[in-house]
Amino acid sequence: MTYRLLSAATFVVLLFGAFAWALPAKAGLDFPSVADLEVGDLFKTSDSSTVYYFGQDEKRYGFPNESTYFTWFEDFDSVVTITNAEMNLIPFGGMVTYFPHFNGQQDTRLLEIVGHDNLYISIGAGLLVGVEDEVAAVQHFGSNWADRVDVLPDVFVSHYTVTGTVIDKHSEFETLIDYYTISDDKALASPSGVMIYTDPLRFAATEEGSGCGEDYCAYNEATVETGGTIKFVNYADEDVTVREENNRWTTGVMEQGDIVVLTVDVDPGTYSFYGNGDLDFVGELTVEATE
Repeated sequence: MTYRLLSAATFVVLLFGAFAWALPAKAGLDFPSVADLEVGDLFKTSDSSTVYYFGQDEKRYGFPNESTYFTWFEDFDSVVTITNAEMNLIPFGGMVTYFPHFNGQQDTRLLEIVGHDNLYISIGAGLLVGVEDEVAAVQHFGSNWADRVDVLPDVFVSHYTVTGTVIDKHSEFETLIDYYTISDDKALASPSGVMIYTDPLRFAATEEGSGCGEDYCAYNEATVETGGTIKFVNYADEDVTVREENNRWTTGVMEQGDIVVLTVDVDPGTYSFYGNGDLDFVGELTVEATE
């Protein structure tokens, strides 16, 4: 089995100051987010015009230009401003691509790529399909289809995958749904959460582990798909370093109140992790293949 190390660039430490540090053994898990952001929030800093989307995986996804933004949202009214320090604490996940075309959708934008003969439409997940001819364009997008064409700048082409598929006048699409989000488009999943807290010092993950004592679980288990995220929250009253047993990844030193979000980029399997190198301070991470 081949393993890939998680580099320092794959995690970010988020600092928070107002936690209840020592929780009772049976307390519910509570995972704060930077700047109190919720999934789906739009945000920016005061000195930048770039707007980001807060994804289900708690990473930020940028809008490369206004043309892309306005396929998802009608205005900027819901964009909130956060500090540069807060922005730097949110892992960058990638760029947002055009809203995909659905059957019955009336405002689809067509994309022109310099050097390509076809016009393209987005079908989701950053995939583009070509439009066969003007007959197909009129059939799906109306007689004013030419007014819907945006030129995709060369610098943004790498955000997409141009498929070999070409739609004709007979092509069919999925029905437009009421609520389709960027998290849906990117198939994002919530991070698995692992809390660290005291009385005694231990992990408390989303799933209870098998190594439970009389009063609390000595360790707990978390599950994540390859490429997903796992979030460690240090509610303990001391510094903690979490490290995978074979040093494939580490949180680094987490001070009291720190959160570390890791992108899990290792092969499917089961991995033990330890706090401060203590064999009794142990957890288990199951990494599943992405479906």
